[in-house]
Amino acid sequence: MNEVPIDPDVVELLSELAPPEQVAAADLTPEQHRQAGREAMAYFTEGVTPLSVHGVTDEVVPGRDGKIPVRVYNAETPAALIVFMHGGAWMTGSLDMSDVAMRRLCHDTRSVVVSVDYRMIPENPFPAPIDDTYDAIVWAVERFPNLPVLVAGDSAGGTLATCAALRSRDEGGPRIDGQVLIYPGIDDDYDAPSMVELSDDVPNSREDLRFFIDQYAGTEAAAGSPYALPARAESLAGLPPAVIAIAGHDRLRSSEEAYAERLQAAGVPVTVQLDLELVHAWFDFAPRVPAADRAFARLTTSIHELIHRGIASA
Repeated sequence: MNEVPIDPDVVELLSELAPPEQVAAADLTPEQHRQAGREAMAYFTEGVTPLSVHGVTDEVVPGRDGKIPVRVYNAETPAALIVFMHGGAWMTGSLDMSDVAMRRLCHDTRSVVVSVDYRMIPENPFPAPIDDTYDAIVWAVERFPNLPVLVAGDSAGGTLATCAALRSRDEGGPRIDGQVLIYPGIDDDYDAPSMVELSDDVPNSREDLRFFIDQYAGTEAAAGSPYALPARAESLAGLPPAVIAIAGHDRLRSSEEAYAERLQAAGVPVTVQLDLELVHAWFDFAPRVPAADRAFARLTTSIHELIHRGIASA
C-alpha cells in the first residue's frame, strides 16, 4: 500500500504514547477516551509556546438545540473566515485541546478562525454534531461578513466540514468558498484497500474505526444520510473547491482518495496533499514532529491558494 516507511520521529512518538497493553476502543468508556485524548494532546504540545494572534475570545452560538461554545481567533487584517471542527472520532476533543493548532492556523493563514465545540456522541447522537456545525457556520458568516468562507476540520471534524458543505448546497445555506479536509472520515467501507492492507504499526485498528464510525453514522437516525458520511451523497456537483490532506499510513486513505476522485469527476477543483510518511492525527503532533510541521506548512500554502480562489470567485 505504501513503500515509504513511517517517519522515524512518528514511530518514536507513537511508541512513547503506546499503553502497556492494547485495549479495544469498544472496551473503553467515552470519558476514558476523552481522558486519553487530553493526555495525548498535553504530550504533543508539551513545552510549546502558543503563537500570539490579534485576539482570542470565547463566544456562544445560539444553536437550534441550545448554546454552542466557539472560540474565535482574530487576525488583525483577516484574509478569510475559517470555521474549524476538531477531530476525535465525534467522541473526544475540545476548544482547549485544539488551541495550539488553531492559533497557528489563524497566524499562518491570516484568517479569522472559529473553532467549534460541537456536541459529541454518544450522549448527543447524530444529527447533533452536524446540526451544531451547520448552525455555527451560519452564525460565523453573519458575524464576519464580506470574507471568503472556508469550512475545515481534521478527522471527524473533516467529515463534519464536508457534510456541512453538502448541506449548505442542498438547503441554500451560506456561501462556502472552500473546504479544508484533513484526513476526513468519508465512508464505512471497512474492506477498502487501506483498511485491510496497512500493517498493525498504523494507529487505529480496523475494528476500532468500525466502532467509532458505527457509533456515529450507523444509528437509525443517520442511516443513509449524506450529512453523516459524505460518500453517501448521490452527487458532489456544486461543492466548493477542496484541499484534502491524506496521510500515507492511514486506514482512511483509500476512501479519501476515492472521494477526491469523485469531487474532481463532479467538476470540483481539488488539491490533494499526500504525506506518505505520516499517519492519522499528524495535525495534532506537528509541534513535536518535524515532518508533521512541514506538512502543516504545506497545508497552509494550499489554504492561501484556496482563499485567493475564493476572493476571485466573489
